[in-house]
Amino acid sequence: METSTNHKAKVQAYQVSLWVNTILPPLKLVVGFLGNSAALIADGINSLTDIISNLVVYLLLRVSGKPQDENHAYGHGKYETVASFALGAAMIVAGILIIVDSGKTIGDYFSEGILPKQPAYIVLAVAIFAMVLKEWAYRYTLKKAKETRSEVLHAEAMDHRSDVFTSLAVLIGAGSSILFGGVAQLMEPIAAIVVAGFVMRMGLEVTLPSLAKLTEASLPKETEAEIIEIAKSVEGITDPHNLRTRMTGSDTVAIELDVRVDGHTSLYEAHDLSILLEEKLAERFGEGTHIIIHVEPTLPYIHKIGGYKENDGGITQ
Repeated sequence: METSTNHKAKVQAYQVSLWVNTILPPLKLVVGFLGNSAALIADGINSLTDIISNLVVYLLLRVSGKPQDENHAYGHGKYETVASFALGAAMIVAGILIIVDSGKTIGDYFSEGILPKQPAYIVLAVAIFAMVLKEWAYRYTLKKAKETRSEVLHAEAMDHRSDVFTSLAVLIGAGSSILFGGVAQLMEPIAAIVVAGFVMRMGLEVTLPSLAKLTEASLPKETEAEIIEIAKSVEGITDPHNLRTRMTGSDTVAIELDVRVDGHTSLYEAHDLSILLEEKLAERFGEGTHIIIHVEPTLPYIHKIGGYKENDGGITQ
């Protein structure tokens, strides 16, 4: 379980994003409709999905900081992973909606010769305002994500950055339409489609790592190798093996490891060695790390119950 201070910092940072995303959707949609900008309307729809997903994520983020209870022995960290996955999925859906809408606009021109109307100058002002606000939100949220090691804040920062480029597409498309007119008016939906692809790519970058954690994928091989080296560094412990790892939340992991100690070591001493190893692992991966150390005697040894002898070649009677 993460500290209350760290979780509070996450929630506060996310509240800033919530307020930023609350301002933009009505502004973009109203100006888009009044200013004849299909791209700004599409961008407004994109921002509307942001605020809807933000509300869902905000509620899940608050739950994820709750301590362990009798029904959640490993804490509530997975709620944040679910929230991150939902946010990435929302970005992908938003990209699809933009492509469909802009594709229809372009199709209308080639099938019926209908050009989209030229947008009003205020569309350019709103696009610039949105770009500046979202770039600030991106930098702020990314900084907080690194400080708190939060995957959901990192996902939110990436969403802010994709919104910057979406608004840039509006600026380019609307600007070309206003300045040149005619066929150049198609620049608005074309630019929106290009950026929609970028939005979907960002969504995949957020969704795939979250999916790996939800399916409890193991830690990277280099991280597991580091765990083995930490175990080997404890004097009295040998042959760390049968390592199992998984993510239990955005910044918490579970580690299970078998180690060997001298067969003549007392139970108290073996216990102390396992505690020492747990402390070293917790120091590296955080106090919320779930650690299970299984201690075995070094080979060969005799099972006193049943009279079985275990050695490097297997078990014999």
